[in-house]
Amino acid sequence: MSDLRAPFPYFGGKRRAAPIIWAALGDPGGYVEPFAGSAAVLLGRPTFTGRRVETINDADGWLVNTWRAIRLSPAEVAHHAAGPVTEIDYHARLAWLQDRREGLVSWLEGDPEAHDAKAAAWWLYVAACGIGDPWGAGPWRVIDGHLTKTDAGQGINRELPHLGNAGQGINRKLPHLGNAGRGIHRALPHLGNAGQGEHESRLSTYMARLSQRLAHVRITCGDWQRVLTPSASRAGTGGDGSTAIFLDPPYATSGNLYAHSEHGIAERVREWCQSAPRDLRIVLCGYDDEHDALLSYGWTVAQGKAGGGAGYSTRADNGRRERLWLSPACLRGQDVLDFEGLGA
Repeated sequence: MSDLRAPFPYFGGKRRAAPIIWAALGDPGGYVEPFAGSAAVLLGRPTFTGRRVETINDADGWLVNTWRAIRLSPAEVAHHAAGPVTEIDYHARLAWLQDRREGLVSWLEGDPEAHDAKAAAWWLYVAACGIGDPWGAGPWRVIDGHLTKTDAGQGINRELPHLGNAGQGINRKLPHLGNAGRGIHRALPHLGNAGQGEHESRLSTYMARLSQRLAHVRITCGDWQRVLTPSASRAGTGGDGSTAIFLDPPYATSGNLYAHSEHGIAERVREWCQSAPRDLRIVLCGYDDEHDALLSYGWTVAQGKAGGGAGYSTRADNGRRERLWLSPACLRGQDVLDFEGLGA
């Protein structure tokens, strides 16, 4: 499996399950992730030659902006993301991002290359520094150039950024950095004890690798069903000519762990799967028996631990509750699979 991964932590990422998913999907000419998140499955796709039509989509505008910026302006993202964690920067950047969320999706929808590299870097910084979900509305806003609490109560008490021991900032989610890791670098492969200039250089190199992988990936922002139309999910001329769809909606039992989830979306995804064309190779994620209604439509289920350990779930057994439902067209659709023992 590729060693590429998102340079930010993401609850519920499916990196651990990627080998099972690709065993079921094969080498599709067309591949769609309507709920991209950390794009762990896309990034974990086995190496291929030639062209494929790959599409990732998400309703979160800042997340989509980040993936676009990494694809189109990787060096600029690396430049703005580099740096140590400071509490004042964390809160100032979070407030700046929150104040500009309105209208973001329509801007991204209106131009397939629209992106803001500095905003993407700051989103990475906040995503990696925060503990739990930093994206709630919260009371902090930038007013007349000053970070201001807009309601009464806790004074200057606010959520601290994650400081840890050695690695800082966004670096915490990729392999160990040693004692010099700072800022976004804690998520990157080992850098040793070099200075900040060396860190930014290595970060630029990693962003360039991600950019290269995403070079021909279509990155869209909006409702999940927009990328499941026949024209949007068409197969390319490469691969085995099939079309594959990986669906990882917010789980019906996930409570408020997904900050921007829409109530009932998992049920609507399951309903779509029931009437989906039979030749589509589809993998759907969920918990327990959440989507077992699909079994009567010829689907099979794999059980085990699909995530990579990210997130702050209150249930220790959530990983073992995860399931993958495989459509009849999947290459291993007739097997009952168990991915409990897969490595991270």
